[in-house]
Amino acid sequence: MSRLLAAGPALLVVAACGGKTEPWTDAVAGPEVPAPEPELCDGLDNDLDGVVDNGFRNPADGTYGLYEHCGRCGATCEGAIANAAATACEEVRERVWACRATLCADGYTPTADRSHCVPLGPLLCRPCADDGDCNVFGGACREIGGELRCTASCGDASPDRRGCPEGYDCAGGLCLPAGGSCWCGPGEFFAVSCDLPTPGGGSCLGHAECRDGVLSECLGSEEICDEIDNDCNGVVDDPYVDVRGVYSVDVHNCGACGVDCTTTSLPGMELTCGGDPYAPRCRILCADEVDGVQVGDRLDADLDIANGCECTVTAIDDQAGPFDTYGNELDVNCDGADGVVVRSLYVAPDGDDAHPGSPFYPMRTIGAAVARAAESLATERPLADVFVAAGTYVEVLRVPDGVRVHGGYRNDFLGLAPEAFLTVVISDDASSAPGGAALVLDRAGVTRTVVEGLQFRGADAPAAGRPAFGAWIRSPGPALELRRTTIRAGQGGAGQHGTNGAAGVGPTAEPAPGAPQRLAVESSRHECLRTAENVVRGGDGGRSVCGTVDVSGGRGGDADCSSYDQREGTGEAGRSGGAGAPGGAGGLGGYGAQGPTFGVCEEYVCCGVFSVLPEYELAADGGNGANGAPGTAGVGCADPLG
Repeated sequence: MSRLLAAGPALLVVAACGGKTEPWTDAVAGPEVPAPEPELCDGLDNDLDGVVDNGFRNPADGTYGLYEHCGRCGATCEGAIANAAATACEEVRERVWACRATLCADGYTPTADRSHCVPLGPLLCRPCADDGDCNVFGGACREIGGELRCTASCGDASPDRRGCPEGYDCAGGLCLPAGGSCWCGPGEFFAVSCDLPTPGGGSCLGHAECRDGVLSECLGSEEICDEIDNDCNGVVDDPYVDVRGVYSVDVHNCGACGVDCTTTSLPGMELTCGGDPYAPRCRILCADEVDGVQVGDRLDADLDIANGCECTVTAIDDQAGPFDTYGNELDVNCDGADGVVVRSLYVAPDGDDAHPGSPFYPMRTIGAAVARAAESLATERPLADVFVAAGTYVEVLRVPDGVRVHGGYRNDFLGLAPEAFLTVVISDDASSAPGGAALVLDRAGVTRTVVEGLQFRGADAPAAGRPAFGAWIRSPGPALELRRTTIRAGQGGAGQHGTNGAAGVGPTAEPAPGAPQRLAVESSRHECLRTAENVVRGGDGGRSVCGTVDVSGGRGGDADCSSYDQREGTGEAGRSGGAGAPGGAGGLGGYGAQGPTFGVCEEYVCCGVFSVLPEYELAADGGNGANGAPGTAGVGCADPLG
C-alpha cells in the first residue's frame, strides 16, 4: 500500500506499500529563507524592512551625512584631511556631503573651502585682484607696499585664533609682512614703485625704498616740468604754472615745458615770459617795467622782438574804446588788446566755448561768454567785460545786470570800428525770446550794464497775429547804456482777416411814376396857359434811410407847357448817405418833358400837342445807390509781447 505525503506546497513524497515507516531522510530539502539581521551601511536592506541603509541616510533626501559615513558608506572624516585637528561632515552643496576641516594643526590653516590644511606662509603675499584670488580661509586681498597682495585673518579676527608665520605681524587682524613689503626682506636694499593716492581721490605713481627688510613710506618724486604730477600733490607741474594753470612763471618753461626764453640772445635785451595770460610767449623785458608798470612806460605789447618796446602806456585801467581807434590808441595799457586782458573775456567766430576766453584763445558764442561773466561777478576775479570780434552770431543775447558787452572789434582786438567790423547777432527761428528778439535785457541797469557796437536782427513772427521784436527790454535801470547799436525787428505776423461789411439797406418806399400825360389847356389864341392844370407832376423818388441818414431819391421834374425845342428842368438830386452808414447816394430825379426837336413850328404851341410823340424824354427812376462804406478793420495781434 502506498500513500502521498505533502511536504510543502509543491512537494510530493512516494513510499512503498507495506514497508516500515522511517524518518524523512529520503525527502528533498527546500530553499533557505533569509532571516532579518541588524542594519549595516553597505547598500543593502539588512533588516529586511524594505529600506536600504536606514539609520545611516537622511530619510528626507537619502544622502549620507554622518561623520563615519560622509557622502557614502565607509567614508569617515576621521583622518580624512591631513594636518587637520578637527573635522566635520558638512553639506558643501545641495545633497552633496564632504569632510571639512574645522581646525588645523599648529602651523597650518584651512584653504578657502576648508578641504585641506596647508602651511599659511606660502599663501601670503601672492598677487591678487580681489579676495577670491586668495585661497585661504579668512583670506583678503589688500594693498601692501603699494601692491595688491594676499593676506589672511589672525588673532581674534580669525576663526581659529591663529597666529602668523615667521616674518609676518598680526596687525589690524591681518597677517602683514613685518617690513611693510612682500618683497623687502632682511639684507635687501632696493627701490620700488608704488601707488600713491592724491588729494583729489586719484592715484599717482610714487616710490619707496627697501632698506634691510624695511620698506619706506610711499612718497612722490621731486616735481619737474613734464606735464606729470611727480610729487603726487594733485597739481601737475605746480612750480611752473600760475593760478590759471598756465606756464607763465618760469622763463625756462614759457607757455609749455621746455620753451626756454634764455636761449635767445639779443644785444642789450633780456627776454621774459608774458603776453596773453593764457598763451604766454617770450617777449622783451623792457627796462621800464622792472620797477612796475606806470603811465609813460614803454612795453613790448605786440610781442614782436624786432620793433622793441613799441607801446607807450597812457592809462593803467584800460576801459573799452574809444570807437574808431586802432593800436596803441585803443590798447592804452599795452597788455595786447583793448580792455584789461586779465579781467575780461573775448569772443570770436573762430573761437571755442571751451577756451579760457583770452585774445589768443577766444570763446565762440557771446551768450556763453556773458554767462561766464555773470557767474564771475560774485567771485574775487570778476570778468565783467566781454569783447566781441566782427562776425555773425546766430543766438539770442541775454545780458544780465552788471555785464558789459562791447562789439565792433577787429579779430585781434586792436581795432574798434562798428561800421567797419560788423558784429551781427541774428535770432534763430526757434528763439524762445519774446517776439523772437535777438537782444533781451530783463531788469538790467541796476548796476552799470553796457551793450555797444553790435547789430541785432530779430526773427520773423512765426504765425499770423504774432509780434516780431528786435530787442525785448523790461524794467531797465538807470545804469543801462546802449551805444552805436542797431536793432531791427523781424517781419510781424499778418493781421487777422477783417469782417465783411454790413449788407446795404434797401429802400423803404419804391419810387413812384409821375402823373399821366394829358392834353394841355390852351387859350383862344392857342397859347398854353401857365396854370396848375397844365402842370404834370413828376414821380416821387424812392425813400431810404441808412441809420439816421436820409438817402432818399429826388422827386421827378414837373412837366408844363414846353416851347419848341425847350427842355424842362430835371428833378432834384437824391440825398447822399452819411459816412459810416451802409447804403449809397440817391439817384437823380427823372427829366421833365421836352418839346419837339425836329420840323418847323411857326408859333408857340402847347406841349400837349406833342404829348404822345416818342421824341419826348419822360421822367426816369432814380439811379442805384453807391456801394456801402468799407467794413471795419480786422483785429490786430492780441498779445503785444508775443
